[in-house]
Formats: sequence, C-alpha cells, structure tokens
Amino acid sequence: MSNSVSARRLTWQFIGSWVVWLIVQVTLNVPINHHFHGWPQEILLDAVKLTVWIGAGWLFTHQARQGTLTLTNREQWRPNWHFTAGYVVWVAIVLYLGLQFWLLHHGLRVNRTFIPQYWGQYFLVVGVAEEFVTRGYFLNALLKKTSFAKANVIQALGFASMHIPRYLTTVPAMSVGTWLSNLVSVFVLGLLFGWLYKNSRSLWPGIAVHMTWDILVTLFG
Repeated sequence: MSNSVSARRLTWQFIGSWVVWLIVQVTLNVPINHHFHGWPQEILLDAVKLTVWIGAGWLFTHQARQGTLTLTNREQWRPNWHFTAGYVVWVAIVLYLGLQFWLLHHGLRVNRTFIPQYWGQYFLVVGVAEEFVTRGYFLNALLKKTSFAKANVIQALGFASMHIPRYLTTVPAMSVGTWLSNLVSVFVLGLLFGWLYKNSRSLWPGIAVHMTWDILVTLFG
C-alpha cells in the first residue's frame, strides 16, 4: 500500500476542483452578483464558497488513506500558539500593507467602494476555505511525496490558478497587466502560506495572515 496520495489522483482532484469552481462562478456567483445586493448577496456568496471549498477539503482529506497525509485533520486544525514566527509574519504584513497604502494614498483612507459585508467574505470565509483545500490537503499530501521546496512551489502555482475562474468572470474584465500582477502576488502569498503551514504544523497561522491580507487590501486598497 502506497504511503502517499498518487500524483495522478492529486492531479485529477485539482483539475476537478478547478473546473467545478469555474462552473460555480458562471452558474451561481455571477447570477448572485447580478440579482442580489447587500447582505443577501454576501450571505449567498459566502454559503457557496464555504460549501464548495470546505466540502472539497473535507472530501479529499477523508478519502485519503491513513498515513498518506503529513498531518491529520485533528492535528492541522489545532492552533499553535507558540509559533512565534507566525506573529512576526502577521505584524510584518500589517506594517507592509499599512506603509504601502499610506504612501500610495498619502494616508490610510478607507476605500470608497468598501462595504461592511466584505468583513464576512474576506475576513471570515475566504481564508479558512482556501487554506483548508490548498494547504490542508494539497500541500499536506505533497509533503509526503517530495521536498518542501518543490511541494510549496507546486501548491502555490495551484493556489494562483484557482483564482483564474473568478478573474475570468469578473465584470468589467480585468486588463492583462492586472491579471499578471494579481497572479504573481497570489503565487508569492501561496509560498508564504505554505511556509507557515509547514513550520507551524497548523492551518491557523496561514489563515490569520491570509484573512489579514485580504481585509486590509479590500479596506485600504
């Protein structure tokens, strides 16, 4: 019996997840954005995100045979309060984004397009859902197969590509420059989240930094 998830299985699981998320974007999220507004829109979008992503993470981790993942669900969902590097990275992210937006806007000014509903989507939902699937399953499985450096690059590329379905369905369409800039940023963040996961042996440091990045970019970007 193999002690790791096969490369073929991981590949098809990722492709399936990508296709499903594209279909969900087209058939559910775009109509929700078009026909609903305010809190009804936010609640529906959050429900879709949680159902699809948490559902995929739960399905994949429970289908994996014992011993084929580096960490069990119980282990990776346990907070690691003693992981000092996590606090350092979190503070560095806050200072980096704060300084960046201060210089860009000559002060910290709340984005005029920011609405209270974004706190649910970007601060509570996205970080938990995406970290569970990308780091909690794919990186978790890859670490059983190859070195951390290689596994981290692979999962970060996958993480970046999982944003493409949303970019494809964004109206008005984004420019090529925005596409490339966003994908590079998400890839680099994926590397950072992977490092936090591997060294803390917990999902929570990555979730905290992920949520902080998303809400600050949305709030002040």
